[in-house]
Amino acid sequence: MDARILNALIAAIVNTMEVLIGKKPMIGKPGVLKEVRPLYDLVTVIGFAGGVEGNLIYSFNPQTALQVVSKMMNMPYDSLDDLAMSAIGELGNMIAGALAMNLEKINCKITITPPTVVTGRDLRLTVDGLVLQLPVGVVNEGDIETILSVKGTVKCTKA
Repeated sequence: MDARILNALIAAIVNTMEVLIGKKPMIGKPGVLKEVRPLYDLVTVIGFAGGVEGNLIYSFNPQTALQVVSKMMNMPYDSLDDLAMSAIGELGNMIAGALAMNLEKINCKITITPPTVVTGRDLRLTVDGLVLQLPVGVVNEGDIETILSVKGTVKCTKA
């Protein structure tokens, strides 16, 4: 995988989280996955196509999700109701939008799909291509799992 894509994703996560929650997230070491089985039961999926094709998948620790939603709403939030789920989807959308802007800076244009938020135990997702897992810590180490799948050939021009 082109390191510029991973770097663009890390920058998107860090910048978006700093703006939304006022603190820099901890970024763990990326690893390659053979299959996608999200760590947590709250999952957001966003597809993208263009210079790079694939998916962004976020898996949230539910307690972390509530804390992030509370920061986004600027008020305490204690249940993952429809509004909270919408906020989690919007967070994924904001990170994916920031990724698209970062990739455009390196001559790699993508379009993103609206987020899909699902919940459930023992989810298994089928995606094509190379799959990277990136642990992100907001409250605790690794409390948000980011998965980036990239399929096919990257069609970005060298900057």
